[in-house]
Amino acid sequence: MAEQQPVLKYNVTGSGNYYPYYIDDKSNPGILPELIKQVMLLADIQVQHVELPAKRTVKYLHQGHIDFDVISPEWLSQAEKQNPQFSYSDTLFAVEEYLVSLKSSVAQWQQLNSIRNQPVGTVLGYYYYDDNRFKRVDFHSEQQLIQALKMQRIEVVIIDKLPALYWAEQFDADISFGALHSLGNLKIRLRSEHQSLLPKINTAIKELKNSGSLDAIINKYTKSIPLQ
Repeated sequence: MAEQQPVLKYNVTGSGNYYPYYIDDKSNPGILPELIKQVMLLADIQVQHVELPAKRTVKYLHQGHIDFDVISPEWLSQAEKQNPQFSYSDTLFAVEEYLVSLKSSVAQWQQLNSIRNQPVGTVLGYYYYDDNRFKRVDFHSEQQLIQALKMQRIEVVIIDKLPALYWAEQFDADISFGALHSLGNLKIRLRSEHQSLLPKINTAIKELKNSGSLDAIINKYTKSIPLQ
């Protein structure tokens, strides 16, 4: 008799305000929930989403309480990239993270070096590969980062391009993009005890790309975001 495959637990909520990647809306949950559902359906893997704040997601993944999340390895320190606890899938899609500030002060943030020893707005629980070079000022979400910029509580933040554009429009914040902080590829980060499932997962990702389904999911959530 075939061995019963365990149900894999995962989390992709980010900060909870991770628009368009995650939206707290069951009918339109965002890019990552839809994508993961399709990937695992094609791979014939049973999964269960567990709602967790970003900080707890990292802890739970390391402790084995959840089995995978979605992350860009480019966000990680060299040591964390090489952590044998985890294996990575093929790329889902690319993401761009920038230094972002108000338009009036963006000229001073055009070099990555400009944040050295400076206070920089970040999201609590998120990884930043170089956060030993600047002073983290943690906020609870991307939404709060943009609000803090608008209220001039912080001069510069590190944020993904799409959430930055979305929340700037919501709050009528006059933001602009400085230096690229990381150009990365989102991948499924799987606990290594499940790495035998990676070939099935990667085949499913390839199938979604080839059929155009992956692009369709991304387009569904990004078409309303005003691209600068």
